[in-house]
Amino acid sequence: METLQAEGIERFLRAQYRLWNEQKFDEMIELFRSVAPGKLTIEYVGLPPLDGWKALDEMCEAYGGKTRTDVQELLINGNEAAVHVLNHRDKASGIPPSPSIEFYRFDKGNLEIRYFYRANHPV
Repeated sequence: METLQAEGIERFLRAQYRLWNEQKFDEMIELFRSVAPGKLTIEYVGLPPLDGWKALDEMCEAYGGKTRTDVQELLINGNEAAVHVLNHRDKASGIPPSPSIEFYRFDKGNLEIRYFYRANHPV
């Protein structure tokens, strides 16, 4: 598989966040499989990298429908992207929006994701 270029990366990322917000998790996971038929790795910076498929399922279960994402900035350079996101919890939770910086590296059918969150802040 060829490595995604800037246009394909942007389409993937915007679709990913849209599907997350629409709570279309099965479609979102299929989208991930389309760009990462090889290997998916997810790392919450400061912790060891995880099997991405398991981590993605756990993320959907723990935060799906409870957290909405709002892309503030999307930067693409070569086969990598950085996204500044505001993560909004249900207003009734009383938890203010929390920022994350998310890095994506696409390489011949593999995808590595690194999530930076504030330490000890609920997502």
